Amino acid sequence: MTTKLVIREQALANLAGMTEMMQTYLMQNMVKKVTALPTWEQAQVVALTMSQDDELSTELLIQIALLQNKTVVLPRVLPKRQMEFTTIDQDTVYDRHKFGMLEPVGGQIVSPDEIDFVLVPGLAFTPNGDRIGFGGGYYDRWLPNTTATKVATTITKNLYEQPTWSIEETDQRVDQVIVLDKESK
Repeated sequence: MTTKLVIREQALANLAGMTEMMQTYLMQNMVKKVTALPTWEQAQVVALTMSQDDELSTELLIQIALLQNKTVVLPRVLPKRQMEFTTIDQDTVYDRHKFGMLEPVGGQIVSPDEIDFVLVPGLAFTPNGDRIGFGGGYYDRWLPNTTATKVATTITKNLYEQPTWSIEETDQRVDQVIVLDKESK
């Protein structure tokens, strides 16, 4: 078994090794594939994230969701490794959290049971929805509170046919993993 830490480091290196052109292509592919999902089309309230560092940019997806008149909610970190989602719009102001990510300032807190669709971040996945996140456990704590459709996107290099890491009882799966590389359909 490979440790989650080793897989996280490799996954981050795979993301960091992409050219700007490839990142742009994959970001556009992500938007195309996510917005084509029936669960996205039907969703009224979508939980997204502000990407950081070498993650694929989610800004275009956020803008499209707003243009489609969806209620867009983004996470804010709370004490004790908890998080909440708050509404955003074109005028939302963001503040940088001590962990480095941008969080919305203000906005209305939305209950997990009001959310229809969640784009779950992560570094490595299996086709069955097993995931390795960034190590804080925030989504693993939050996901059991929602019945929303849970979707993740990844690149082929960060997709494992089977988990090569130990699956813990607290690890939360996603409902669908979308592979974004040119080779994928």
